[in-house]
Amino acid sequence: NEELYTVNAEYQSKIAELTELTNDMDNLLASTEIGTIFLDNELRIRKFTPQVAENFHLLPQDVGRSIETFTNTLDQPELVNEVRRVLATGERIEREIRDQRGRAFFLRLLPYRARGGTAGVVITFVDVSSLKATEDALFHERYLLNSLLSSVPDAIYFKDTRGRFIRANPAAATRLGLSDPAQAVGKTVFDLADQQVALALHREDDQVLKTGTPQHYQLETRSQSAGAAWDVVTRLPLIDASKQIVGMIGIARDVTAQKLAEEKIREAVRRRDEFLAMLSHELRNPLAAVVNATELIKDDTFGDQQKLVEVIDRQSQQMARLLDDLLDASRVTQNKIELKRTLVDLRSVVEDACAAARPTMEASRLGFSLVIDARPLHVDGDASRLQQVCMNLLTNAAKYTPSGGHVWLETTSEDGYAIIRVRDDGTGIAPDMLEAVFDLFVQSGRTLERAQGGIGVGLTLARSLVEMHGGTLSASSDGEGKGSTFEVRLPLTATREDRPQIPRATRPIKKGSKIVVVEDSIDAREMLCHLLTRAGFECRAVADGLEALELIKTFHPQAAVIDVGLPGIDGFEVARRIRSVRKYDNIKLIAVTGYGQQTDRATALAAGFDSHQVKPMKFDQLLRVLQGSDTFIHDDASEATPEVEEELV
Repeated sequence: NEELYTVNAEYQSKIAELTELTNDMDNLLASTEIGTIFLDNELRIRKFTPQVAENFHLLPQDVGRSIETFTNTLDQPELVNEVRRVLATGERIEREIRDQRGRAFFLRLLPYRARGGTAGVVITFVDVSSLKATEDALFHERYLLNSLLSSVPDAIYFKDTRGRFIRANPAAATRLGLSDPAQAVGKTVFDLADQQVALALHREDDQVLKTGTPQHYQLETRSQSAGAAWDVVTRLPLIDASKQIVGMIGIARDVTAQKLAEEKIREAVRRRDEFLAMLSHELRNPLAAVVNATELIKDDTFGDQQKLVEVIDRQSQQMARLLDDLLDASRVTQNKIELKRTLVDLRSVVEDACAAARPTMEASRLGFSLVIDARPLHVDGDASRLQQVCMNLLTNAAKYTPSGGHVWLETTSEDGYAIIRVRDDGTGIAPDMLEAVFDLFVQSGRTLERAQGGIGVGLTLARSLVEMHGGTLSASSDGEGKGSTFEVRLPLTATREDRPQIPRATRPIKKGSKIVVVEDSIDAREMLCHLLTRAGFECRAVADGLEALELIKTFHPQAAVIDVGLPGIDGFEVARRIRSVRKYDNIKLIAVTGYGQQTDRATALAAGFDSHQVKPMKFDQLLRVLQGSDTFIHDDASEATPEVEEELV
């Protein structure tokens, strides 16, 4: 009995240990987030955890039933077949699955080992929904980061504390001389082929890694095959949660285009300052002569008064030419130059320009040769503007050709284009200036013993005018001291077209005719009236528009020269009131204004003026207008005003 008692006690102890082990296993399975099912070799349920009960609709009393008799919420129709395969082969199966609610699980099918063989199957489910959500979010963030790094033009790279690249985007790889950003990972700058780039990077990056001091928007220069380049670089330390430096990030933006633009702006400012200084000089010279001549006239001790008048006239014309150049320069920059196109034989334009330029050539003691094509060179263009082009080219050639040199002008045609070629044997043009000479306010650095003169707009105007005619203007030279050639190419017009011409005045104002001058400036008014009287006209002058209307009623003039900017009613209103009375239709109205844009001319035409002249107006130009050879006619057919008034109001 004692022996039986001992054996029974041992059994009781083993049972207690087994019960305790079973309880430990049950508590372990219940406390974990892992759903588990134990199956025997008949696929009957031996044990399961609460976490898996929902998916298989299991109750405690289902222990002992076959897993095949239960439906489940898993999206895994081959589950039972896979369980049989594990039982038969002993292989383990692992995969990710989802249930009908979209939750993600990691499934394991494991053989249950007992007595050296497979005694069943263990099914485990680990809910990885949170892990998958985190993984998806991480993937999304990584995708965004990759897209950003790949798409931005800035060079971006990351380094660890030992200076090794952790990551680089394509732009950074290109800067480092690498074809693939992955080639940079794990390397230091000293592993790169371009040691100059390596040293420049190392110095700045190492400073950030050692000190933790960020560098914001530093302008740095780097060399490249095409020349110098500029970057704006920001370097920041990477700090972990314990405030320790674990690496750095560098961002470099290429600002080469902006730097070059900045240099161009500086150059433009320099040219502007040079131009202002040059303009001041060019205006002061004739102004000084005018002032001195005026003083001599007032002193009345200088014998040759006519010579003083000629000095004033010559220097005034020089200042007028300078102002014309300035106005044309303004029109060029604002694209407001107006062309009055007609069918023009370019040969006559060239001949007129050469005739005007010959005195300049003779004064400079230059030889001048002209070769003109025998065939007509018809172009669709503005004759006066094309003559201005020729004059500018000839003046430029004379300016840069030393005394005793030679200037040639040739006109011909080839490939459907009329050609004007101006060549000289002067100081020539450096290769880097061949295009720059056409920029506004640019003058070549060539110097002669005599002053050059001019304000640096002639060639700019010439090219702009040629291009407005659909042509080209180019410069060529074999170098400094070897002369230069300027070639104009204009498209030829094959046949003469019927074009509506602006009608010209047909009623010339003869000497002895009455003329009214309306001008609020007393000096300008009296001087112009004096000149008209000296030219053989009977002249009366008034200061404002209302006085002009009263004078016209009593004086009955054949012409009126009217300043547009008058006090009271302006010149346009004066013209409109005159045109409203039929008996004054034959009065020639000439507008005088400081504004010369196309819209100003159109306003004058609409008001009833026959001619629009821009200040300062030369007296010989006014005489041509009065004679009807240089004007535009007001079109009565365009007027809708009925004849309701017979008196001026």
